[in-house]
Amino acid sequence: MRTGANPITTAIRSWVLRSPGRLASGITIMVAVLYIARLIVTAVTGAENSGSDVRAHDADTSNTSVTSTPAAAEEVTETAVATMSASSIGRSPATAAMYYAHAFVDTTASPTQWAVALSRVTRPERVNDTLAAARPTAPVSILGPTRTLPGTGTTGTTVEIDTSAGTMTVAVTDTDDGWQVDSPLPTLDLDDVAPASPPTTAPTTATATTTPAPGTAPTPERAPEAQSSSEPVPPAQQATSPAPIPAPVPGPIPIPELDTPMPGPIA
Repeated sequence: MRTGANPITTAIRSWVLRSPGRLASGITIMVAVLYIARLIVTAVTGAENSGSDVRAHDADTSNTSVTSTPAAAEEVTETAVATMSASSIGRSPATAAMYYAHAFVDTTASPTQWAVALSRVTRPERVNDTLAAARPTAPVSILGPTRTLPGTGTTGTTVEIDTSAGTMTVAVTDTDDGWQVDSPLPTLDLDDVAPASPPTTAPTTATATTTPAPGTAPTPERAPEAQSSSEPVPPAQQATSPAPIPAPVPGPIPIPELDTPMPGPIA
């Protein structure tokens, strides 16, 4: 039993198989139609994609320039640098310069701690005795944020920091380890800075002895008054006081009268 054939495919197959030329022309027509359709689709969608790509590229470029430019010129304060990690100190010229100024005016650190802190933003051999002699001994305060000077180059930058002892000018350079302070290392003019006052001690509570002023005689202490004769003498004084001796009476010595005769022969 034969099944019914599709009339459309049967007609196409008979039309193609009866003439090889028709087969080649049919394939050519199909390829041409597909090529034209591809051109139309590319012309419509390609223009939109190219425009969006250009806009996206411009946006990326502008974002890159906006984010990179402020990163290099971002000003920082002393408070921000004091809480910053050691790995973030050399990320920009401003952070390196402010950290150097913050460590340089620190009078509470020991000489070793002071040298180690400065060595984080410069080479250790630069922190020598000459720089230690220029270390402030009186408190110096930083008055504001950093001020990066424009047009100082891509590898070298100058940053100014206002302090109570004047303006510190810090020259920094971009190195493999981040931004580093150049030599000679900056210092401050400490002529107008008051020296540190010695610590005051609290007054002692010990009783001070009074010393008479020169030329004045000391006032004698008042002697206790003698007790009057009318007052009774304490028993202790009665026992210790000696008895009075009677005065001798002038004249012949009286002969005592005896009841019994005196021993011996009577003349």
